[in-house]
Amino acid sequence: MPPPEERSGLPALLGGIALFSTVEVASKQIGQRISPFEMVFIRFFVAGIVLLLISAPALRRIGPGLSRKDYSIFLLNGFLGVTMSLTLYHAAILAFEKAASCAVVFSANPLFVLVLSRFINRESWSPAKWVSVLLGAAGVACFAWESGAFAPGALAAIGLMLAAAFFFAAGICVSRLVVRRYGAMVLAGFSSLFGSLLTLPLAAWSVARGGLGPIWEVWPQLAWIVLAATALAYVLYYFGLSRTPAFKASTTFFLKPVLATLLAVLLLNEQINAFMVAGTLLILGGLFAVVLPGRILAGRRARRPGR
Repeated sequence: MPPPEERSGLPALLGGIALFSTVEVASKQIGQRISPFEMVFIRFFVAGIVLLLISAPALRRIGPGLSRKDYSIFLLNGFLGVTMSLTLYHAAILAFEKAASCAVVFSANPLFVLVLSRFINRESWSPAKWVSVLLGAAGVACFAWESGAFAPGALAAIGLMLAAAFFFAAGICVSRLVVRRYGAMVLAGFSSLFGSLLTLPLAAWSVARGGLGPIWEVWPQLAWIVLAATALAYVLYYFGLSRTPAFKASTTFFLKPVLATLLAVLLLNEQINAFMVAGTLLILGGLFAVVLPGRILAGRRARRPGR
């Protein structure tokens, strides 16, 4: 039987991942009525405020010690992981034909982490990592046939989503360098807030052009994305992350593209073809190829006598 902390942490982790999995479907329902800049500002301004309010005790401990350098780190992380990554992500959702494709292609961001961590975090490369990258690249290529035939427009969507995944991965690598200093909730809160504020000028320009009418038209879906699929999802995810072993936490995130695909089929009546299934399996296989050997090796080391 798992320890008490894990019994509460795992359901929270799964709940957060389930909520994250609804973003692509809800965004497809909103469509072109809200620009990516508006979406990112509203999502992460609210999420940043919520995360910082919840992490108030930690902020009281470290707040007086925060320097200009600390805030510049939050700004950099927000620029990479929110301003650039999530703006491109929402633009790619509009470009892809299917919500399921969006979720799966973006889930390949850990493959970029494998490459970037060599330079940012000084982590070594290995044959398993390169196998993982090649499998992921082959999987992503399959989504050029998401409509059942080769579509040049799908290549543009893939390019946008891969750029989003690249910047998201860069933000993860930067976070790894500093997360122990601030804690995940504080780092995510400030990064979300600063990243959203960087999109404010373009979001305001977009609203000035189209008015507030489109936002009111889709307020139920927008409220779901902002309050449930972002703010609540982050709170549940980080709570679960703090109470669940790293191996279980990392492998449960593989459920996100699977859940998003199922939701797209059930709620949007999307048709999943053989190319999409093959692409999903290749990407998930690539992620497992690098995660499982490392975890198994770590487990063997932990069981050695004298440790």
